[in-house]
Amino acid sequence: MKKIFGLAVGIACLVASVGAYATPKPTGNLIVKGTIIPAACSMSVSAGGVIDYGTIRATELSQTNFNPREERSTSLVVNCGTTPARFFLSVTDLRSSSKVAGILGAGYTEAQNYGLGTSGGRRIGGYSVTLRSLTSSGVALSPIVRSSASAAWQASDGKVTQTPSQHSWRNGVVNAPAPISQLSGIIAVKAVINRASDLNLTGNVALDGHATLILDYI
Repeated sequence: MKKIFGLAVGIACLVASVGAYATPKPTGNLIVKGTIIPAACSMSVSAGGVIDYGTIRATELSQTNFNPREERSTSLVVNCGTTPARFFLSVTDLRSSSKVAGILGAGYTEAQNYGLGTSGGRRIGGYSVTLRSLTSSGVALSPIVRSSASAAWQASDGKVTQTPSQHSWRNGVVNAPAPISQLSGIIAVKAVINRASDLNLTGNVALDGHATLILDYI
């Protein structure tokens, strides 16, 4: 998230001509500029945002079915100091070309399917991202989402759809982002490994999911 502050004051030089016959009257300009920006928020994800599935033995994997792994999570904290702000989270999949269609199963769209990279020219699998347990100053928040910056906000089950979708949170019944100064929550990830028959298992296969989280103001 870019944080930009600019303040420029421009003063034109006023030039006066002195003389008994000075005409026309001298003129000048005074231009005052500035930018007032929203509160400066910070965002942190525990463990550097790394979800580590450790060692997975090839013999554990089904040859004919997708292989879901256990859900793992990391904490999300946003701090805007003492000034409440309305903001949203968007997520971009940097391995989108490696996603395996349909690997997440029922209840997920392909826009919620994040790629796990490739190995030996084979696609490794996918994973889902879900926002859970969102709170602000001890008050529970409900996730909301919109499909683009111009779309209407809707209730969400917390599943994170990739950009251009935007994710935020409400503290009432109206689907509108709540102004808050602090946010804490959980980012839950569930990986699904491709069928063993579709993997290149002649050597080690490293899961390589990578996504970018962007916090921005509304």
